Amino acid sequence: MKEAQAAYPTVSIRVAVGPLGGPITSLIEERSSLAIVVGEDFRDRRIVLEAISSVEQVAVVSSEHPLACQPSSKTISLQDMADHLQIMLSDPTPFTEGRTFGVLSPKTSKVTNQDAKHAKILAGLGWGRLPSWQVERDLREGRLVRLLTKALGRNSQVTAEAYLAHRVNGPFGPVALAFRQALKRHVG
Repeated sequence: MKEAQAAYPTVSIRVAVGPLGGPITSLIEERSSLAIVVGEDFRDRRIVLEAISSVEQVAVVSSEHPLACQPSSKTISLQDMADHLQIMLSDPTPFTEGRTFGVLSPKTSKVTNQDAKHAKILAGLGWGRLPSWQVERDLREGRLVRLLTKALGRNSQVTAEAYLAHRVNGPFGPVALAFRQALKRHVG
């Protein structure tokens, strides 16, 4: 964004953050010209996806949570996890209506963004997956611990592809093109 803003200082760049189907819906409704989408579940024939990077997500819980108090050599079972509240994202759009992603517990608490999910997990209210970049410091400093379970991927982590998305019929303006090129240089 810094490079695009420097090249086009009179243009205002708007940044919006939305979970799950939010970025695709924003493109379809022509509220955005570019979006970053994570995961394979958000495809639409009107949208072009260009792979740009991957995002590792890890299963974590507060160091004070009962799941964190398991012996370090014990693998946590699916039943153990189902007995505790799972913090998960909710989709504010109808894009994923009726679908769930990675739900393992009948006890869930939905939030509208990753920051709220992170805060609830840090507060010890439940467990969930978060991007490794977001929890790296909390893990290092002992506020969060990774859940040792095979129910959430090898090493309790999954890797999802991140895509730069745009409408099939939406040509890039000069600012969007500059941003796209800079992003691909920095993450590609």
